[in-house]
Amino acid sequence: MKNLFISVLIFVIIGFIVVQNSLTFKIRKLIKNKDCIVGVSVISGNRMWNVGNQKQPLLSVFKILVALKVLENENINLNTKLKIDKSMLNKNTYSPMLKKFGSVPFEISIKELLEYMISQSDNNACDILLDYYGGIAELEKYIHSIGFTDIEIFVNEKEMNIDIEKQYLNKAYNKDIVRLIKKAHEGKILSEDRTEFFNEIMIKTSTGENKLKAGLPQDAVIGHKTGSSSRNKNGEKIADNDAGFIILKNGKSYYISVMLTDSKMPDDMNAKLIKDISSIVYNYIN
Repeated sequence: MKNLFISVLIFVIIGFIVVQNSLTFKIRKLIKNKDCIVGVSVISGNRMWNVGNQKQPLLSVFKILVALKVLENENINLNTKLKIDKSMLNKNTYSPMLKKFGSVPFEISIKELLEYMISQSDNNACDILLDYYGGIAELEKYIHSIGFTDIEIFVNEKEMNIDIEKQYLNKAYNKDIVRLIKKAHEGKILSEDRTEFFNEIMIKTSTGENKLKAGLPQDAVIGHKTGSSSRNKNGEKIADNDAGFIILKNGKSYYISVMLTDSKMPDDMNAKLIKDISSIVYNYIN
């Protein structure tokens, strides 16, 4: 009887140690009592970790979906130039492209629009590409056709800019976003050359330097897309997101999506939370 008791005790202690050292435990401990809804998903090899299980607003993370829709059409030459006139632009939105070109009309290639949309999170570039490739309904139809039927897309950037409550409408589970990024990064959605281009513009992302990227060592390679919202009538940040792939020194990659919803915390604290989650994940996997 004594031996049985000791065996059970040892089993319980080992189980407790394993749980305390698990990735989900570490993340849950970090996010406990934070004034926001936190969702995290990570894929490394054949393993997936999830914290939180609800759909969350995507904000500009949805631009990844737009990029995949554009790039999957092999009949379109990415060097094709589009003429951009005043009716295609919103002057009251975030748009490094508009700031650079200044006056309209101007011409710009589809490739450049993709770079502006992903690497610099340009809202005008996003809506121009969306319209050119069939609009919101066609985008959602495409995303569902490649196996992600739970992702919901209802509005473009202009609509979200006009009515901030619509920033809640484009939403997804974190687990679907990491699965989608993994599939795209590994060349299971696009052709080889277009997969290379997709990975390249993700790696060139200049937004969110204080989020996922800040939690990694300087020599880590990250390709990611951020998403940041307005604050609602209660002063809550509708979304503060970052999702992407991290390439390790051994050449292998892991995938992570962190979404904060309805955060009462200031922006710098949101960013620090995402950074700290990123650091925990990197140290655990590496």
